[in-house]
Amino acid sequence: MKYLPRRSQLLLCFFILTLVYNLLHVKALETLPVYRLLHSEQISTTTGKTFIRGTTSASVPSSQTKTYFECVANLKKSSATLSQDTETERETEITPNNEQEEFVKCFKGTVAVFPLFSLLEFDISLFSEGGTCKGILIILPRDLLTTKTQEFVTFQNEEERESKEEIIKKLGQIESLLIEKEFRVPIYFINEDEVSHLFSFDNLNSENKANKQGSYNLKIVGKPGNKKKIKQVSSLEAWLPTDLDEEGKLKPTIIITANYDTFSISPALSSGLESGNNAVGVLVELSRLFKKLYSNPQTKGQYNLLFVLNSGSKQNYLGTKKWISSVDRKVLESVELVLCLDSLAIYDDDLESKRNNDLFIHYSNGGKVEVDKKVPMKFQSVSKLFGINAQTVTKKIMKNNPLISFEHEIFYRKKLKAITISNFQSYNQTIRKGSLLDLQKESNTNNNHMKTITTLIAEFLSKMIYKPQEQQQPIAIFENNFEPNNLVIQNINKMLLKYNRFSPFLEKDEQFLLNLENTFKSFGLDTKIESKKISLKKETYYYSGTQAKLTIFKVKSLLFEFFVFIISLIYLAGLYYILNGKKKTILEIKQLINNRKKKD
Repeated sequence: MKYLPRRSQLLLCFFILTLVYNLLHVKALETLPVYRLLHSEQISTTTGKTFIRGTTSASVPSSQTKTYFECVANLKKSSATLSQDTETERETEITPNNEQEEFVKCFKGTVAVFPLFSLLEFDISLFSEGGTCKGILIILPRDLLTTKTQEFVTFQNEEERESKEEIIKKLGQIESLLIEKEFRVPIYFINEDEVSHLFSFDNLNSENKANKQGSYNLKIVGKPGNKKKIKQVSSLEAWLPTDLDEEGKLKPTIIITANYDTFSISPALSSGLESGNNAVGVLVELSRLFKKLYSNPQTKGQYNLLFVLNSGSKQNYLGTKKWISSVDRKVLESVELVLCLDSLAIYDDDLESKRNNDLFIHYSNGGKVEVDKKVPMKFQSVSKLFGINAQTVTKKIMKNNPLISFEHEIFYRKKLKAITISNFQSYNQTIRKGSLLDLQKESNTNNNHMKTITTLIAEFLSKMIYKPQEQQQPIAIFENNFEPNNLVIQNINKMLLKYNRFSPFLEKDEQFLLNLENTFKSFGLDTKIESKKISLKKETYYYSGTQAKLTIFKVKSLLFEFFVFIISLIYLAGLYYILNGKKKTILEIKQLINNRKKKD
């Protein structure tokens, strides 16, 4: 080193110092998957106006983080300072309405990190204008509905406790806000398990834990994605016929339908079962059971059975509408009843057994279509034998109202008698509309309960098909050799959970659809997949590129930076002293002082 020129020596030492500083100051910890908020555009073909929903940005530049709890702590400190002159300090709310703007300013220039439940206390729409934070990262709890507590503790007041029903309702409002507003900052979601070692969001006291861990820089790399509109919907049919009548015509037909698609404010997380898809496994098992019955001439029913799986349920039942318009007219003319299977269970032991044991029979009457009241009464009588409470819910259909609440309404408008069996009493329940609350873990499913539900529906259908003389025939058909197989339902659920089933991104040759088709064929059913093109009056575009990569950097505190600055000055002064010698160093210091005196 002594053979190098003096300037080169100084530059080399400075480079080494900078390298050491960067290694100490910023350390890349890991790269993790994150999931983007739904971004969609709706264009009216009549006015040409565009409505943008979601986030228009895709990536987040490297920015320091600031958590919800840190800003809460800062707000509390400032409030305490203002109240020092008073004899008794009043309790201050975490984010009172008159201080929301101050709370937002706390996140300026950073990535705002929120646990999902903290959004119950904070109006996230204040970020929709932009100019505040550089991005928002929302932490999803590891178990949204299977938390082993009866109640959640709200962050605003630990003594205020709200039931899960109330919390779920509020989260539904937050999700509606996220999907309906246009945000000028990118919003991403990440699972708690991925960052639990970095951020602790157990309760409000975790702010101390978070602050002690130091700061982080987050960088999210993602592309805006390509526009995709819903071009087609695919239906899967499985036909189980009986013999023709004496005139060679079709005998009466019963249609059993379910939907396999999902919807979420984060498309990449659309793989759950609770929003209506846990009925798919039940429908598949029903087809196996009745195929077994129909294979024996002695137990062959006098009804054709048509099992149908549709998509587009969260887009106002687009798939069902297209399927009805394309199905064979002779089949439709022979339909005596359509049984629509919605979500049939919510897998949460903490929501009390009544939540699992309640079923609702939705149907519509009026006009030229009247569902025989004996049908829901028959389902109720069978339900009682299984210890399940089935309640009827009737709704008058307004033809001018474009919103379809339940699938049976589509058939009603086509003058077909139909009922929907659902675990949900109304359309507006959060999970049913497609939510982050939708289950994504197979381990949470209650297979014994699903077996009971399958047996119940099978017994109900048998009473419709075989029409026993007795009012309450003992349950005997689906026992022993005809008992529902839990493995079939379980395997179908496992298979569905592996795939993202966000309907706008689905194609005809999706692997899970092919798997379902092969399953029906293995039972010996006449099966086919049909895809129909669709055109909407209001074209809706969804953006692909729903996942991105998050890189986390460890950043030291301001105190550490000041300490490194002082050490750096001492280090450079020492190097200068060693390289130039004692006399020259003192001489140059004196000259520097004399020059300053002359200027003064």
